[in-house]
Order: sequence, then C-alpha cells, then structure tokens
Amino acid sequence: MKTENFDKNPWDWTKARHLLNRAGFGGKPSEIELLDKIGLDSGLKKLFDFKSQSLETPDWLSEYDRFSLRGIRDLSEEERRELNRLNRQRIHEFQVGWIKRMIESPKPSDMLWEKMTFFWHSHFATGVQKVRMPPLLFTQLGLFHENAVGSFKDLLHGISRDPAMLRYLDNNQNRRGKPNENFARELMELFSLGPGNYTETDVKEAARAFTGWTNDPFNFRIRFRQHDHGKKTFLGHTGNFNGEDIVNIILDQPACAEFIARKILNFFSFENISGEKVQTFADEFRNHDYQIEPLLKKIFSHKDFYAAKVIGTQIKSPIQLMVGTARTLDLKINNDEFVLYILNLMGQVPYFPPNVKGWPGGKSWIDISRLLTRYTFAEIIGRGKIPREIDPRSSRDFGPRKKKDRKRAKGAFGRNMRDRDFTIEFDPGKLLSGQNSPDAILKRLTDVLLAQNLTDDERQMLLTNYKNNLNTMNRKQAQKNLIGDIMGLPAYQLC
Repeated sequence: MKTENFDKNPWDWTKARHLLNRAGFGGKPSEIELLDKIGLDSGLKKLFDFKSQSLETPDWLSEYDRFSLRGIRDLSEEERRELNRLNRQRIHEFQVGWIKRMIESPKPSDMLWEKMTFFWHSHFATGVQKVRMPPLLFTQLGLFHENAVGSFKDLLHGISRDPAMLRYLDNNQNRRGKPNENFARELMELFSLGPGNYTETDVKEAARAFTGWTNDPFNFRIRFRQHDHGKKTFLGHTGNFNGEDIVNIILDQPACAEFIARKILNFFSFENISGEKVQTFADEFRNHDYQIEPLLKKIFSHKDFYAAKVIGTQIKSPIQLMVGTARTLDLKINNDEFVLYILNLMGQVPYFPPNVKGWPGGKSWIDISRLLTRYTFAEIIGRGKIPREIDPRSSRDFGPRKKKDRKRAKGAFGRNMRDRDFTIEFDPGKLLSGQNSPDAILKRLTDVLLAQNLTDDERQMLLTNYKNNLNTMNRKQAQKNLIGDIMGLPAYQLC
C-alpha cells in the first residue's frame, strides 16, 4: 500500500487520533499510543486486518418461521395486535443490539467495519415505520454488514432484491401495466448516479424492469405474471431488461463511481472537495471494480486527509458521539434503553431515518434543541445521573416551556425507561497514564478526547472547576466531572 510522504508534516499523536476518529468512533488511549508509535503504514495494515465478520442470528428470528404471507393476511384482529406488539419489542432489541455491537468493537479494524455498515444503512436508508417486520431488517443489516468494505456491486444488486427496501419504496406495488416508480427513481437518484445523470424516461423504463420484484413475506420473490417482459430503453441501451440488467447498466456509468466516491469522501474527510480530486478517487474505485477497501485505503493514506483544515472540523453524528464516548470511556450502563433514548433526543436512531435520503448530517446535528441534548449528555456522563427535566421517570412538573421537553422525553424510547433504574459508571483512570497534577491530567484528557486545542479561557475554566471539585468530592468523581466538562465544550462535538 503506497502512502503519502509526511516528511514536512510528520506522523504524530494528532494524526493517529484523527485516523481513529474518522475511520472509527474514536480511539482508546492505548490504541492512539500504538498507532502513533508504529506509524501510518503499519497502522493501516492493522486497520485493514479484518477477521471473519458475521452477525449473530438473534434467538427471536425463529419466532417468525410460522408466518407466511397469506398467514399474516388471515390473522384475526387480536392476533394482529399481538404480532404488532411482538414486532415493536423485537425491533427495539434489534436496535439496541446493533448499537452495543458498535460500542463493543474490540479493535480499530472492527470499528471501521461497523462504521461502514452504518454508512451503508444511511446510504440505503430504510425506516421501521413502514417496514415493521424485524426479519426484513435483520436480513438487510446482514447485507450491509457482509459487504461493508467489500463490493459496491454486490451491495447495489443486493439492495435491489432486498425485501425491506422493496417494501419501503413500494416496489411490492410495481406491476406490469401499472408501474410504481419509487424504487427505480431512488435507485438512481440516491443510491447510485445522483441527480442529473438520468432522465424521466430512464425512471419509467427502469420501473418496468423491476415490475414483479417483491417479497413473500420475508424473502425476495419475482412474480413473473406481474413482470413486464417487453423491450425497454434505459440509459441508451435497449433490450428485454429486468432489474439485474438495470443495475449492471448503472454500474457501467462513470457517474456511478463518482457519486459513490464523493459520498464516501464526504463521510470520512472532505465536505467541499473539488471535482478533479473526486475524479481521482472515483477512477481508483472503478479500476478496482467497485471494491470498497482499496478506496478507503487511498483516502486514509492521502496527505490531504491529515491536513490541519480537515482535522477536528467534522460535526459528530449522534451515533459517532454516543458510540465513541461509550467505547472510549468504557461506559457501564445498566439500562440499555438510555442509549436509544438519548439518540432519539439527538435525532439519530438506527432504522428511524427522517426519510429515504437518510440523515443530512453536518450542521443539522446542532440545532438548539439537539445541541442542548448533547450538553446534557455530557452532564450525565460527568455526574452519573439524568437531569430531572428530561428524565422520563420523573413526575415533577417543570412549567409550560419544559412540558414540551417532558412530552418529548416520554416518547416511544423514553417510555421504555420509566420503570427501570439507571446507573452509568466508568473509571477515569483508564484514560490516564500516571498523571497526577491538575495540569497534566487536563492535558492527557484533552489529548485523548478533543480534536482541537483548548482556548486559554477554556483551560482556565476547566482547571478552576477541577481544583474546586477536589475540595468537595473524591478524586475519582472530580475526574469524572472534569471529563463531563470537557465533553460539554463545543470542541467535543467535532472530530
């Protein structure tokens, strides 16, 4: 693997931390130290040293073996209500399980794999509000996980046969003579080519090619009597095309490699990248037959990825913030519902995207309400308890303005916390390496947790608070409070 020359800007702790922040969810001190020591070349070898990755089949999946499509349609009203209750419970377990898997990633290579899995979920966004059936979601997550750093070709072909996606985008209503264009349109606009690289005629012809592609109920199925077997003209090609042909033609378009490369570049590094530079990465992507791993290696070995204007400038998504914090601090949370609850307040719960476009990211993560939730999250970490104004277990009345917050807090995710205790624990000593003085402790913690330098005022504020806390609480709790205060800084929202 060829890497850029860093002679004029040598490899150091800051770049090592940056790589772990962007390629994963953030590094533990030991991981940053090792990467700083071994350098970029050896670090990338470790980052891409993937072991066998597979999703563990949940026990509840077998509960759905007894359901057929006709069987579901013939359920009584009471049986349907019971199925809906079961679906909600299993979806909840599915979401919690996935987040825990991200948090418990044992190595940086596992983090990268999980982060790419989530990237593809956001790219091929699907919502439980419409899909509802947990086996479909598990099958789709398996597709993303299996191909997380593998083949985009396989992903695009796989999503065109994915029961959850076909249901989400109404392709189960796409029939010969009455085509539904939803899936065909999003396949090009959002999943592969981007706006301006196809026509309305292409959408209509592609929709005809996907007629009859549906699910029954948990597996992909082609209903040949509903398929349009006539000739279609799509992106300049004419033939008796089906969905597989359409995907192959899309993959032959140079615009496809450029669109996906740009999106991956934006996700990992540059938000405003020139068309010329995108083309360089797109060519690499296409030359490797849409293999994702070589593209990632090129990104993470490029000198511009480590430029000062890139480091510490990306706003953390809620998943990045939650998973990174929990993993770096090795948080012990006794109430799994807390994670979904806070993510909901921040605006990002797996399989609850705002729409088929996924989460817009960037500054949308830090509107006033969501930013306040982030600061509250920092307070929870430092103090170990949920402020009563957003605690769904609290019965206190907080007045007209805060009643709105209470209603929000007692939504679907907050409801699951009401009858359960909550504790959150971590050992701040795991982030330290023998530091004793307040100045040394602060420097160590900010070196690990922040991607930007403190201002003089911030440093003075943090030191003053820490020293004052040492007079009123034990050293461990004072260090926890210090970490919470660091997390409450604007810089902690960036990576």
